[in-house]
Amino acid sequence: MVGDIEIEPLIETDDHVIAYMRGSGDRLVVSLGGVGTRPDEMPPFEFVGTASDHGRNHVLLVTERARTWMNSPDLPEAIVKEIETVVSREKITDVVAIGNSMGGFMALVLPLLTRIDCVVALSPQVSMHPDIVPEENRWQRWRRQFKSYRFPRVPDPQGDTRHYIFHGDGPMERIHWARFPIDPKRYNHFILREQEHNLVKLLKSKELLRPLMERAMSRKPRQVRTFLEGHFDVVRREALPADEITATQYPRVTGTGERQ
Repeated sequence: MVGDIEIEPLIETDDHVIAYMRGSGDRLVVSLGGVGTRPDEMPPFEFVGTASDHGRNHVLLVTERARTWMNSPDLPEAIVKEIETVVSREKITDVVAIGNSMGGFMALVLPLLTRIDCVVALSPQVSMHPDIVPEENRWQRWRRQFKSYRFPRVPDPQGDTRHYIFHGDGPMERIHWARFPIDPKRYNHFILREQEHNLVKLLKSKELLRPLMERAMSRKPRQVRTFLEGHFDVVRREALPADEITATQYPRVTGTGERQ
C-alpha cells in the first residue's frame, strides 16, 4: 500500500514479481527494478511514489531475483503481456518505462518488444556482454549465470519513442555511455560531470529525483536541462568535445594541456 493506493500482485514466482497500482489518468508508468543491495533477496520495487504521482498514473512494478538484464527466458514476455493488458483495459494513451542501472537497461530494451512512448533511464548499462564492454568487471555474480544474451546491448531508438538518459562521467560510467547510440532528436542524453553510478542516491539526497523524473516523463527536454543546470555541471552528450563523445576512456592530456 502506498498512501491509499493498493499494490496488487499480478505475477509472483520464485524469480520475479510484477505488481499493479491503479491510477486515475491515462498514463501507464512501468518501473523496472535494479539489482538492489541484498543479493540473496528479491530486490525492492523502485520509484513507486514517483511513478504513481499521487495516484494519477497507472503503474506496473517489476523486480527480479536473478538479475538477468532481460536475458530471462520468460520475464520480458510477462512484462509485455501485462503492459498490453493495462493499455487495453484502461485506455492508456501514454506509456513510460523508467529504471535505474539494470532497470534502466530493461526500460531501454522494452521499445523493441511493445509500445513505449518514453523511456527514462538513470545510469543504465549499454550492455553486460563481455565482448561489448570488456572493461566492465562489476556485477559478476549475476553475469556468470547468463546462459545466453537475448538482448546483448541497448538497441537503437525505436519509432517515435523519446529517451531521457542520465549518466555520471566517472570512468566506469564512461565505458557504457560512450557506446550508446547517438540520436539527438530521440535521445536526450545528459552527462553529469564529476558524478558516478549512484545518481539516484545523490538525487534523492538532494530532493531532486522526483522533480527531475516528472519533467522527463512529461517530455520537457528544456525544463530537464534547465533543472539539471541549476544543480550540476551537465552537458548533452552530443555537445561534448569530439574526442569525448565515443571515447571509452578519458582523452589523455599532455603537459601543455592539449588532448591526445
